[in-house]
Amino acid sequence: MSLAVCPACGKNTFVRREYIDVAEQHKVYAPNDHRMQRDLTAAASESALAYQMLKCRHCGLEFSEPMRAPSSLWYQFAYRALKLYPEARWEFGAVLQRIPKEARVFEFGCGSGSFLLRCKKRGLSASGIDFSEDAVQECVASGLAARRLDLNEVAGATDGENFSQMVAFHFLEHLDRPVALFEQAAARAVPSSHLWVTVPGDRRPSCLFEEKDFLDQPPHHMTRWTPDAFREIGRRVGWRLAEILYEPVSLRSALWAISVHSGRYRRWKDAGRFRDPYIEKAFRAFALPAAMLRRATVDRRLTGFSMLAHFVFDISLNGV
Repeated sequence: MSLAVCPACGKNTFVRREYIDVAEQHKVYAPNDHRMQRDLTAAASESALAYQMLKCRHCGLEFSEPMRAPSSLWYQFAYRALKLYPEARWEFGAVLQRIPKEARVFEFGCGSGSFLLRCKKRGLSASGIDFSEDAVQECVASGLAARRLDLNEVAGATDGENFSQMVAFHFLEHLDRPVALFEQAAARAVPSSHLWVTVPGDRRPSCLFEEKDFLDQPPHHMTRWTPDAFREIGRRVGWRLAEILYEPVSLRSALWAISVHSGRYRRWKDAGRFRDPYIEKAFRAFALPAAMLRRATVDRRLTGFSMLAHFVFDISLNGV
């Protein structure tokens, strides 16, 4: 019998989802590089070589069993094999337009400093941490205030420092103890501090259409979030969920996603009917009216990739 409990709400009622064989997954990471596959698997073996995804019946969070994230070495190999993240993200602008000029900003998982650089250009006082030495060196080379720290080291290293605005962009889903982010943010908060957290959204195409996404599986991602899960984990440590924002999706992108996830499209694709790209385009053109109808009705919740959770610090919630 599993002793797993939901990392967001603490309940122990769940349903089992997919099983992940890490060595098999690495063949998708680097299909033509057997050495990279071996290096990834060797690095992953320090944490786990197989995972089961579980879905909490109470808050909807999906989380891995075991909840053991890989080492920084695994991430080094993974990010060499894959170019994952763009320099510019929708959430950067969405947050920056809501941050006042006098704010002190702190970023968890700052990477090579794309957001910190945008803060600097706007005249904001901003600093950050990351566990990757390479990423921090890039920040420092760009004149940004960044330090190499593990998440659990933040409180001691920033003792006496407080921030009115804190951000964590596509960071939470990598943590094997996600409540630690909210605890560390609370330790550096002042009354009514704001915390902005982005994760892959629960309304993006691959999620709504239940498409298998190897990058949204362990060991890369430990969790998959819902608004209810955000609400539950935040109030445990004094963070009130103020709002959820979703990345917009263009009509063209939405119609494309709806079309290629239709049952008929998949059957034609599996039958090899789209070897000629013109046939595939003609199929989507023919299916356009149906796709537009679905966009206006059953698929109206479809959004872009990211989901942004905005929290406000409210110590009266602590432990509720």
